[in-house]
Amino acid sequence: MKKIISIILCICILASAAVLFSGCKKDGKDADGPMAYILGEKGNTYSLGLAEEFKDEFEGLGGSVTMETFPTGTHNFSEFFSKAIDVNAEVIFLPNSIANAPDLLKNAKEMGISVPILAGDTWESPVVLEAVKDTGLEVYVTAFFDEGDTSEKAAEFVSGFKKYVIDYYDMNGGTDKVSSVCALGFDAYNVTLDAISRAADKKGSALTSNDVAEELWATDCQGVTGKITFDKNGDAIKDRAYIKKAAADGTAFEFVKAQTVENNAKKAQSPGYAKGGVTIDTDNKRITVGVYEATTGDDCAGGKQELLGIMYAHELRKTVTIDGEEYEIHLCISDNGSLKEYSLAAATKIVDEGSIAVIGSYGSGVSIAAAPVFEKACIPAVGASCTNAEVTAGNSYYFRTTILDAAQCEAMADFAFTLIDTDKAE
Repeated sequence: MKKIISIILCICILASAAVLFSGCKKDGKDADGPMAYILGEKGNTYSLGLAEEFKDEFEGLGGSVTMETFPTGTHNFSEFFSKAIDVNAEVIFLPNSIANAPDLLKNAKEMGISVPILAGDTWESPVVLEAVKDTGLEVYVTAFFDEGDTSEKAAEFVSGFKKYVIDYYDMNGGTDKVSSVCALGFDAYNVTLDAISRAADKKGSALTSNDVAEELWATDCQGVTGKITFDKNGDAIKDRAYIKKAAADGTAFEFVKAQTVENNAKKAQSPGYAKGGVTIDTDNKRITVGVYEATTGDDCAGGKQELLGIMYAHELRKTVTIDGEEYEIHLCISDNGSLKEYSLAAATKIVDEGSIAVIGSYGSGVSIAAAPVFEKACIPAVGASCTNAEVTAGNSYYFRTTILDAAQCEAMADFAFTLIDTDKAE
């Protein structure tokens, strides 16, 4: 009898072990694979969106994730880094605003963090370089442009922008470096102007904001950040992100690699718009384009750089020919203060100024908040660096010239595994 009971117990134990083992598999890899620690900001659309996307991508590759959030206004992150150490994180992902970067990196150094720190596109900023300087921290960011690009269009842009920005050093963070958002802002302006020009060729001075929206769907051009066409959501069909590393001496972001991601989207056609929309000022021969940007608040460093890209593009193309006459392009710059609470007033100002198109904004949260205002007014908006999928989802008046959160997180998660494997090999 005892022998029978022993056999039954062994069978039960083996069965339980089999169940546990099968539960430890994820996409063909052990669930006890590399550990990533993610720290996002509560209530921040960009931060939480990027955090969730990275979590999904990292776990999909077979890794494990510990994710926490901190309340807005936090300055001491020591307890969070202590948790990262406790869970033996092999990489730390910080999808946070530039405003949080100095405190995060200061505390990371104080806590003796030695594993790679990863961040999203917002951290490609002089603010981060200054915070990294002489800390010994290994910091990597995703980006959408590299000023070392030798293609003719990109090289021409970089050369011209560096000359232009001499008068705007402070606005550019005290440097002549060309960040991704500068290039994306440049592309967003030119895509918008191209659409206005095509609409003018077809409709003359009778063109409206709806005509511009129609022409945006027809976009098929080579920008400095890559080829730009729009899918059914109004998102640029791009498949490349750049990985850069903050130099130890804080002088630059060093190009590491271009990471290709899968994008099988197809170029879409216009869904069709009702007649009407905002008309242009034929009396004064002026066309107003709204610039909805974060020029104050937590995101102002990036917002100002994006605005510089727009301003440089405007400097090169200030007019549109309509029926043989030159129309001045007037920029109506409206500051959203980096806050969703200010979005309604900032967006309404652009509408009230008679804008027939909008460019911006740096920051997904403020872009999402303003989208219904522009849609109701029948004004197309072209986002440059707002990466959250909700910006364009379900809104046929919102477009964007960059890749989405999912794409940059796929690129960074793949790169994170490369870092981890390299470290283990060493």
